[in-house]
Amino acid sequence: MTEQQIHCPCRSCVLRRSTRSSRQEADPIVQAVTDRFHARSREGIKHYGVTMAENNAPTRQWILDAQEELMDAILYLERLKVDFDD
Repeated sequence: MTEQQIHCPCRSCVLRRSTRSSRQEADPIVQAVTDRFHARSREGIKHYGVTMAENNAPTRQWILDAQEELMDAILYLERLKVDFDD
């Protein structure tokens, strides 16, 4: 089995695709998520003026930011449970 290297639209990562199959379509679910990551990255750069790689925030700040994001995610899931239980 051989692999083909494909550059994603952001030009910063390389995808590997098997050339074993004659059908070379990407998984649409993965593509949709990847597209959202790239869009979110562009929004972040526009808002903060730097990429995540360029952000020199202290480690503690990264931890706090991640905790806040995860707490929000738990709240969103709890809200969805309320809707689901109705």
